[in-house]
Parts: sequence; C-alpha cells; structure tokens
Amino acid sequence: MFLSYFAISAYLAAALLLMRFFSKNELAHPHQQTTSLLISFAIIAQTLTFTNFWTTEGVVFGLANSASFVAWLIAILLFLSSISKPVHALGILVYPLAAITLAFSIAFPDATGKEATHMSLALASHVFLSITAYALLALAVCQSVLLKIQERHLHGRKINTFINKLPALQTMENLMFQGLRIGFYLLTLSLITGFIIVEDFFTQRLIHTATLSLIAWGIFATLFFGRKLFGWRGKQAITATQVGFAILVLAYFGSKFVIERLLS
Repeated sequence: MFLSYFAISAYLAAALLLMRFFSKNELAHPHQQTTSLLISFAIIAQTLTFTNFWTTEGVVFGLANSASFVAWLIAILLFLSSISKPVHALGILVYPLAAITLAFSIAFPDATGKEATHMSLALASHVFLSITAYALLALAVCQSVLLKIQERHLHGRKINTFINKLPALQTMENLMFQGLRIGFYLLTLSLITGFIIVEDFFTQRLIHTATLSLIAWGIFATLFFGRKLFGWRGKQAITATQVGFAILVLAYFGSKFVIERLLS
C-alpha cells in the first residue's frame, strides 16, 4: 500500500513540475532532473505493486490490475520517448492518469483467492500484447488532445506560453501518427492471436469485446487508408483517433467493468 501512495505522490509531483514549466516563460526546464527522478521512482514503485498479479492458479488481470498496468506502461513509453522526442507536455495528461488508476486500484481492488478470475499464461500473453497496443494508442490520443488544443489556439491567434513551447503543428501530427501506426500493428497482432487462443467467445463472454475491438480496428484502418489516399489530417485524423480509442476502451475496460463489477 505504501508503494502505491508513494507512486501516486511522485506522479502528481512530476505532473505539477511539468505544468509549472509549460506555464512559465522559462526557456529551459529548471527542474528537469527532478522530474525525471520522480517519474523513475514512481514507475519503479508501481512495478513493485504488481506482485499480486501472479498466483499459483494463474495470472490475475482484473479491471483494477489492468487499468493500473496500462497506465504504468503508458508512463514508461512516454518517459522513454521523451529522451529523444519533444513529447514532455504529454506528461501533464499521462502522469495524473497513472496516479488516478493507482488510486482506483486501492479503492476498488480486484477480487482475490477463489473469487478472482485467473488466466492461463497463453491468454495472459495475449492480454499483455493487447495492453501494449492500448498504451501506444493512448499516447497517440493524448497527443491528439494537445494537437487539437494547439490547432484551436493557432487558428484563433490565441498564442500563450504553453502553445509556444509545443513543437510545430506538423511535428505534433507526425508524432501522433507514429504512435498510431505502431499501436495499430500491435492491435492487429493481438486480434489475430486472440482468435487463435480463445476457443469460445460466447462461453467466455468475450463476443462484445471482440466485436468492439474489430470496429475500432476498422476505424484506425480507415484513417490510415484515408491519410494515404486522400491526405486526411487535422480534424479528421484527431476525431478518428479519439473515436477509435474510445471504442477500444469500451471494448476492454467497459466489458470488464460490466462482467466483474456489475454482474459478479
């Protein structure tokens, strides 16, 4: 429990330092090393909370564990990406999200013991692949949120310190599509492995998850198709990214919430 609270505090402190930097007229981040250390400590502390995932009966990937794990993976991907790419501003969205999911796992933990739903290693590997895809797509969605804010301010000629410190509009869009492309490939692979591993979608109550995931996949595929042939960008790309991801969240976490929390 202490590790969870420590990670929450470190994530929020890092987010506050980033917000301070992007709201001030400072060219260099005076607390960059402190922010990096806080994020590193938060990630390590959260990693140590995952010991309850593994049991002798299988892997426990309930709603709380899954949400915490996704947020942890997003934080890691952002932290590593920020070393070589100008994506620091995403931390203002990502790190509080990681703190919220940890708080949720404390307040509403998954069932344990015989009441818990245990997965085989093969199924857990498929879920891990899916979660990695979600994490990459989530980063792209966060990028799309900043891109939308940036577009509105630039078109309305409302330039402030935060907008000035963001990369150029074209760079922001390219970063979004880089994350989308890798996430889409992993989502495709997770869908293929899912159809191979899962024997009966109806028995395991996964038909809704599969259907919604395929719809989300279709939206992302259409986006890439439209971008290549018709040069879709800007509002079309942002809207498609956010709608596709919303359906994907509903597919996995929405289904888990209904099955584990409402119907159990």
